[in-house]
Amino acid sequence: MKRSANALARRRPRVLFRTVAGPRRGFGHLVRCGSLARALAVDPVMSLRGSAETAAHAAALGCRLVEGPAREVLARTVCDVLVVDDPNRRAAASWIRAARRAGRPVVTVHDLALGCLEGDIVVDGSVVQKPALRRATGTVAAGPRYAVLDPRLLSWRRRGEAPAGALTVLIALGGGSNVTLAAAIADALTAADERVQVRIAGGFSAGGHAQLRVQPRVCWLGRTPGLGRELARADVAVVGGGVTLYEACALGVPTVAIPVVDAQRETIAGFVRKGAATGIVEGPVDMSRVVELVMSLAESRLKRTQIAKRATSLVDGRGAARVAQFVTRLATTH
Repeated sequence: MKRSANALARRRPRVLFRTVAGPRRGFGHLVRCGSLARALAVDPVMSLRGSAETAAHAAALGCRLVEGPAREVLARTVCDVLVVDDPNRRAAASWIRAARRAGRPVVTVHDLALGCLEGDIVVDGSVVQKPALRRATGTVAAGPRYAVLDPRLLSWRRRGEAPAGALTVLIALGGGSNVTLAAAIADALTAADERVQVRIAGGFSAGGHAQLRVQPRVCWLGRTPGLGRELARADVAVVGGGVTLYEACALGVPTVAIPVVDAQRETIAGFVRKGAATGIVEGPVDMSRVVELVMSLAESRLKRTQIAKRATSLVDGRGAARVAQFVTRLATTH
């Protein structure tokens, strides 16, 4: 007998997300919460630590925002589970304590074991596993198997085709000051090879196109809720060491990873060690080195194939579904 749609809906956990976003912190935590909400098939109801401008971006992505201190929000919001994705230990801890007092179970989501490791379930999908995870007080789900990525991503997975004619390079380093670095890399790539066509994802805070100078064979993309389609159409991607690196690997895109902040070097080094990406691990981001890495991938089908195989083996793109199972189980057994 088929279960009714109402019965299925009743089984979905009611989830409140607490996260952070902004020009300095980036929007990866916010996007990750949205991906988990999508895997759970629930509306992304969120308390956001960030500015009014950041809140407007979140609303544009379809998030329903709730405002106020932790105790007040938890008192007036119907939820079975609180999901906290915030690397600031102190900020996260205050929400975890409030949830405990309200009798709500907690799932915490981390990168490199940063933040407050006091959830009932502690999720860290990092390629590098930190010893600090041993201090976690709850059940630990660790490793790229649990990397929370948009469930729709796999519909764009590559088939390993070789570049033909024009060479499309996607540069996705985020917004803010990173757009200047992206423009410099685009200049270097288009100067190095006339086949190169560059597409730049400027992130949520890149500013209007009028602020970005025109460059031959360079297309600046508008704000987008996801990069799956753009990654899949690229012959090579140049990304930072955040969520987009995991997405590129899940799609099997040959990738050059460069650190836009020093904290990303450890993650990039982890992917490079495992042969799932190439990238700059030490020293400054030198334009000639970036060009060398990009063209090395573009000109070798063997390298692209090997990297794609290792990347998709390491990050299979199903982490959000696995974490959703943990959240659902916690909601129904608490």
